[in-house]
Amino acid sequence: MNIEYKIKDLIKKYNTSNVKELVDHLDISIEYQNFKAKTLDSRLIIHNSQGFIFIRNDLDYSYENFLIAHELGHYILHYDENISFNFLRRVYKTRLEREANEFAIRLLMYEELHNIKELENIEFIVKEKGIPLKVWYSLNEKII
Repeated sequence: MNIEYKIKDLIKKYNTSNVKELVDHLDISIEYQNFKAKTLDSRLIIHNSQGFIFIRNDLDYSYENFLIAHELGHYILHYDENISFNFLRRVYKTRLEREANEFAIRLLMYEELHNIKELENIEFIVKEKGIPLKVWYSLNEKII
C-alpha cells in the first residue's frame, strides 16, 4: 500500500489538502467530547459504513488537526464496515498506528515534503503542523 499515492489521489479528487474539508467531502462526522481515559485524544468509529471521529475537546487547533488527519488515515487505509481505532498518547508502535501517523504527516506536510531538502527548521514546521515530535522522529527516515 503506497500511502503517498493514496494522498495524491485524495487531494486530486477533492481538490484540497485541508483535513477538515476532506473529512467533510467523505461525510465523516467530527464530534468533541471529554474522554474518561486521560491518554485518549481521539477515536474513529465506522458503524454501518458511516465514519465518526471523536476528538478530546480541550486540545489546541494544530494538534487537533493532526488527530483528525490520523483518524482520516485509518479511515482511508484501514476501512472496514464496523471497526474502531483509538489514538492513545505514547502508543505508536503497531503497524496500523504507524501507517495512520505516516498518512497524517504526509497529508499535513504535503507541500513541504516536496521541498524538504531545502527546509532548515523542520522541527518548527512539524510542531506548527501539530505533529508530535516523537511521531515525526519515529517516521521521518521513511518519509524524507
